[in-house]
Amino acid sequence: MRNDLSSEPRFVSIAETSRHTAPADDPSWQESFFLGWCDIASRSGGAHHISLNPKLGLAHMWSWLVVGGKVVARCAEHRLPIPGDDLRNFRLAGHHFRAGESIRDLALDTVFETAELSLRYSGFHDPVELNVLRPQGRHYESMGRVRGHAVVDNRRIELSGSGWQDHSWGPRSYAHTLSERWLFAIFGNDLAFSVYCLRTSDGPREFGYVLDRGEILLIDNVAIRAGVAEDGLSPVDCNLEARTADGRIYTLDGRVTATAMTGGPGWAGTGGYFGMNGLTRFQHGGRVGEGVFELAELKSLQEPFRTELRFPAGED
Repeated sequence: MRNDLSSEPRFVSIAETSRHTAPADDPSWQESFFLGWCDIASRSGGAHHISLNPKLGLAHMWSWLVVGGKVVARCAEHRLPIPGDDLRNFRLAGHHFRAGESIRDLALDTVFETAELSLRYSGFHDPVELNVLRPQGRHYESMGRVRGHAVVDNRRIELSGSGWQDHSWGPRSYAHTLSERWLFAIFGNDLAFSVYCLRTSDGPREFGYVLDRGEILLIDNVAIRAGVAEDGLSPVDCNLEARTADGRIYTLDGRVTATAMTGGPGWAGTGGYFGMNGLTRFQHGGRVGEGVFELAELKSLQEPFRTELRFPAGED
């Protein structure tokens, strides 16, 4: 399915960056908050994901830190009590997110068991709403720069890279997404990409946006081809072709320099999620960029494959 939004992007207000009220009777309703980043020069990066389920009274934290091409810290807590903090100043499992006065600014300070991290994120643009990702909820995201440092083995590593931030709320079933290819690729404040190629139980979903010289261009359809390592999970490289709603075509090539597994259990009855994130060096038209390529390959047979192999209903 192509992006079902209009060709004009919608931007959110600062009021929408706060926590939202859940319906009383929906155990699948969640609210999530995420910051991902990549500093390709130091082969460093991270993914820091909070998810809250008010009906079940549970919070998840999925977070990892790569420095020098190696995973040096991880936090995987899946049944935490929900704090009372607002998302504009939020603490969970050693992570402290703080929003700035501008809707584009965010700070993260984290104390892992084996490392520390301090980052400041500054968006290139106001957050863009992409509700095709959450058809019965809300989702927005932005891309920008991160600066800060990590401390590993009493050694301070300065960080300067590219970042991607999102916030969503509404019903979520992890089992609904059968496979996923998602990436953000940032070449500068004049050119950046956030692109999704999903296969869901309702069919394909291809969408995202491009920041091109100040314009936000919604993507209409996407093809992402991936090279995968011998473990059957880790991305090695990727190639992207994306067409915007107004007909422009963009191509990217990426080479993965380090990987980290992401995900964990889901809410009751909704399965779990796992995939592999690759810190990636991208090329486009002679320019070099950086970002993250997330690969979560097919976990169960889609209907066309089941039909071809004559699988009975309910069997995999």
